[in-house]
Amino acid sequence: MTYLWIGAIVVTPAIIFGLIVLKSKVEYPEKSLFYCFLNSCMIPLRLLRLGPFRHGKVSLDKAMKYAMRKTKLTDFGDMTFAESYSFITNTPSHQALKLTNLGHIMFRLELNMSMCRRLRFQQFLKDCPEVLNIRVPTPVFVMGLPRTGTTFLHRLLSLDPQVRAPLLWELLSPVPGHTGAPNATVFADDRLKRNKFVRKLIQDRESMGDRAMEHIHEIGADLPEECLMVLSDEIPTHLSFLYSDYVHHDVFFSKIDFERVKNAYLYYKKVLQLLSYQVGEAENPRRYMLKCPIHLYYIKELASAFPDAKLIWTHRHPVSAVPSLCSLVKAVHKVYYENNCRDDNAIGRGLTDLTAKTLKQAPQDIIDSKLECSHVIYNDLVSNPIKVVKDIYAQFGWEFTTEYEDIINAYLAEDKKKRDDIKKAKGTKEQLHTYTAEEFGVQTQELMEGEFANYVKKFNVPMSKN
Repeated sequence: MTYLWIGAIVVTPAIIFGLIVLKSKVEYPEKSLFYCFLNSCMIPLRLLRLGPFRHGKVSLDKAMKYAMRKTKLTDFGDMTFAESYSFITNTPSHQALKLTNLGHIMFRLELNMSMCRRLRFQQFLKDCPEVLNIRVPTPVFVMGLPRTGTTFLHRLLSLDPQVRAPLLWELLSPVPGHTGAPNATVFADDRLKRNKFVRKLIQDRESMGDRAMEHIHEIGADLPEECLMVLSDEIPTHLSFLYSDYVHHDVFFSKIDFERVKNAYLYYKKVLQLLSYQVGEAENPRRYMLKCPIHLYYIKELASAFPDAKLIWTHRHPVSAVPSLCSLVKAVHKVYYENNCRDDNAIGRGLTDLTAKTLKQAPQDIIDSKLECSHVIYNDLVSNPIKVVKDIYAQFGWEFTTEYEDIINAYLAEDKKKRDDIKKAKGTKEQLHTYTAEEFGVQTQELMEGEFANYVKKFNVPMSKN
């Protein structure tokens, strides 16, 4: 009888824990069983505020204090960024979000990294003020609604040896660990060290089994990445803020005004200057090829910081683009937060409204900014990407070399093979990322009327083929 009691005492908690893990897997089918296991293991630690939860709720103030302890620095520069973050984190909608256990760890890590990056950046500029004398000649900004081919086009444009696109590891860790002359050799070992650091971060995240976004956006330390990574040092655009920023866009855009966003772009310009400095391009920096959907919302602010910039706007029919954007926001929410604090219909309503306003306002903003803009239709990009790139080069007067064309062809062949392998692994010929408007409480007909109809007519945007 004693052994039975001992067995019951041992087995019962194990069964309960197993049920908790299985329940988590049912709620988050896109996550691996290992992820659900780890997330469940964290429950007692979080309840008792032990280990990674010992500091309690994640906040910018705690991240700033951590960064000062970590770097032994104290100057964050202009403190407007802290006020901007406070505006959003204190809203009822953001307060209502509930981080998962692993989401809590990732959010804290990202915020801590951002604050450490900011402190080190300010100090490097003090030590090497000549960085700010480097030109950022005619940067190119690929923009468009999320899910309209911006990443694909950006990757193609970034392949040109004549341009430079910041890689993910550079954006996450742009500041050298030591000062020195603007020479690539001086910073070679340091750049390798920072590259390995970011690679390790990504590998650790993947090892936890988080696959919520792998079917939507390819992530790699050595791949060109979005400007969002640096802009988030000034305004709350971390991925963890994406849900509240988009769904409650009226609050975000009313609080994060022109001056705040302009300062974010000026901050970004300094980061680009630093990236040129550390690879020996202080005298003759290459043209930067940049990308982020958020630029479509902030054309005037972008132009104020980069008055000679070139714009490339990708267009996809709203019937495909809006549901895809909704699916993206939902996927990002799953990375950080509990499902029970997400309203899919609110995602649909918020993004439909924001998209309609943006598609109406952006064309006028381009005119007012006086920036030259090339327009790319998604269907054309998918069916004949090389022709699209050649047309962009012809419009802007850039040289399209045979070497560049060969590089693009090799990339397209490898990308096709990779996507085919993924489809085979899934045992289906379906799209890698599927979604419908109705999943988010939006009727397809709504995306063909009003401002959407005006947009489609203005830019002659056809229905997407896939």
